[in-house]
Amino acid sequence: MSSSAPNSSSNLDQLRAIAVIAVMIDHLIPTLQYHDVVVSDLVHALTMHIGHAGVLAFFVHTSLVLMHSLERMAAQNPEGLTARFYLRRAFRIYPLSIFLVLFVLLAGLPDATWRPANEVTPLEIAANLLLVQNLVTGQSVLVPLWSLPYEVEMYVVLPLLFFVARQARGARWIATLLVGSYFGAYVLHKLDGGHMNLAGYVPCFLAGVLCYSLRHRLRAVLPGILWLPFVLLAVSAYAVAQMDSERLIYWLGWLYALLLGLAINLFRDSKLAWLNRASFHVATYSYGLYLLHVPMLYVVFGLWQPRSLAVGLLAFVALSAAAAVAAYHLIEAPMVALGRRLTERARPQAAPSGATAAQPAPEAR
Repeated sequence: MSSSAPNSSSNLDQLRAIAVIAVMIDHLIPTLQYHDVVVSDLVHALTMHIGHAGVLAFFVHTSLVLMHSLERMAAQNPEGLTARFYLRRAFRIYPLSIFLVLFVLLAGLPDATWRPANEVTPLEIAANLLLVQNLVTGQSVLVPLWSLPYEVEMYVVLPLLFFVARQARGARWIATLLVGSYFGAYVLHKLDGGHMNLAGYVPCFLAGVLCYSLRHRLRAVLPGILWLPFVLLAVSAYAVAQMDSERLIYWLGWLYALLLGLAINLFRDSKLAWLNRASFHVATYSYGLYLLHVPMLYVVFGLWQPRSLAVGLLAFVALSAAAAVAAYHLIEAPMVALGRRLTERARPQAAPSGATAAQPAPEAR
């Protein structure tokens, strides 16, 4: 990976693909158990926290990619950067999440496919539509929605962090903020009995910002072919380390996120064409896969209940992929394009003198 352009990296596609697959596996195993499919205790234990590892990888990935998105937007037109960033993110994350909330409610789907359904109150519905349920009720109408409020809340400060990271001593300031977030979250953990809410995930987002701030300081010295094994090993190590704990060990998540953030700049880009193509497609549709795989689990194992596990698994993968592709082309891509058009109307014909063109970056989830 080139340290100057990790935002256009196939390695990041691989990271995103592994993250969403980990979440899907995490939700598949208890669903099978709930519907009386025999799953070994070891498999259950090993996969119990693999989805959380995937979400933390999403947090690192998202903050890094959005730093590069802000860089590109600033190079095109620095005026009104923060407002334009907020508008783009709103058009990126809300349309599909709102559609999903309404679909789940109208179809009467359970919030999870491995436990009895919860009743939903009007306040919970409103909180889920606005993606603020972690601040209001703590209840998501569909399990994957739990992580989105944390992303939305981090969007508020990402433009400020971008400004800090771009300073001459930006890496030092971001590292200081990261260490401070560790101490702040730990103190809150002790004072509030372990309920840190957003504070528990701030270090994971900051790990991605730190990666961005170090992009010109760390050289890509490791072969790209080792990136995928490294990420798989990191995800597996995190899941194994959490096996014997009934509650999440937050500091393990912070260490895991920091490890990913520091490693991204050290690996050259993958040169395996087939792997890059596959991970690109999974990454492209990852938001839809993330949100829609639980309804597909319900359709396959809750409603259809095929006798053959192999047939059920193939149907789950196929339906999840089809739903994600449809959601991308019918909802995500049009709304992202609309947000981009609305924020580019005031773009000048030429970049300001002395501005450096940024590398193109994929839209983050």
